[in-house]
Amino acid sequence: MVFYYRQGEVPRKRHTVFTKDEKLVREEVFGLNGFSGRYSLLYHINPPTRIVKLGEWKNNVIEEWKDSGYRHHKLSTLKLRKSNDVFLDRILLLFNDDTFLSYAKIDEGESKLFYRNADFDEVYYVHEGEVSFRSEFGELDLKPGDYLVIPRGTTYTFTFKKYSELFIIEGKQIEIPKDYRNEYGQLIEGSFYYNRDIRLPSLKTYNEKGNYKLVIKTVNGFQFVDLDTHPFDVIGWDGYLYPFALSVYDLEPITGKLHQPPTVYTTFTANSFVICTFVSRLFDYHPQSIPISYYHNNVDADEVIFYSSGQFMSRRGIGKGDITLHRGGHVHGPQPGALESSLNKRGTYNDEVAVMVETQKRLKISIYAKEIDDSSYPLSWYTP
Repeated sequence: MVFYYRQGEVPRKRHTVFTKDEKLVREEVFGLNGFSGRYSLLYHINPPTRIVKLGEWKNNVIEEWKDSGYRHHKLSTLKLRKSNDVFLDRILLLFNDDTFLSYAKIDEGESKLFYRNADFDEVYYVHEGEVSFRSEFGELDLKPGDYLVIPRGTTYTFTFKKYSELFIIEGKQIEIPKDYRNEYGQLIEGSFYYNRDIRLPSLKTYNEKGNYKLVIKTVNGFQFVDLDTHPFDVIGWDGYLYPFALSVYDLEPITGKLHQPPTVYTTFTANSFVICTFVSRLFDYHPQSIPISYYHNNVDADEVIFYSSGQFMSRRGIGKGDITLHRGGHVHGPQPGALESSLNKRGTYNDEVAVMVETQKRLKISIYAKEIDDSSYPLSWYTP
């Protein structure tokens, strides 16, 4: 995050003696990019380094669909199986060296594990369900349309209050776009959302002993460790680095006389991709406008769109929960008849929610995506 926040009890000066109930409190510097990036200071009841047992190592094997060719794809998440665990068993669909796009269908219940992603920031988009997020920074309730942004290295877990479906993005340096922020980190006038739209976790301290299992994920696999004190034993924290939530229904779309490019819907940036959100908005209102996306060929980018809700005006045969991958070097845009039917919608209201991830590196396709791929999709622009 880009502005300072503080919760709970912290000492007046950092790196000084701090006691609670006559017991020394342990300070943790939680930060990115060595000691020069964003960080927060967390104050633990117990040493956060304490591990009772080093458990198993599980390799993270990614199986690529190698003969998928080079074409557009449409994937139906309706056909995916349920995941046994949102962290260990999320279903990877699209990936490259520093971007991973997965999906998870999770039944109601409490996660049995605590999670920590050591290599990648994570964004969970809640497509369906109700989820309680718990972390060392505190707790947040999530509902459909919520983004949850988790900095790498955060320890957390979930309780699923009902059956839920999540679109999951992993990458490096996922943050609020710099163009939206002034030199103080405040979101400027004209940005896609404002500081008060951002929801932070409410701190809850667990001073408990027991048997707690933590799984730490790297790009290569999963390391399991056993703890004998609850990992959420933080009594206070402050700084600039912490998880947060943002609802797509709080976004403030920029509209115009003529069609606006996807860049005006940029929600988060990363080191090699952007996340944009298409939300309900007023259609273009120039008397001769074409209120629908133009044909385009972003040669240097691959474009992924997850369709969450509403009517998707530019595409036929797209349903809620579908994912499209449009390849750079192939032209894409409105399907036959969509452009013509859009002309009588000038100045009216468009009702849709879709998440776009546009990558600067080519995406590979997993064997799980092969199982749910519509091979006829590249021909959907053709009419004899």
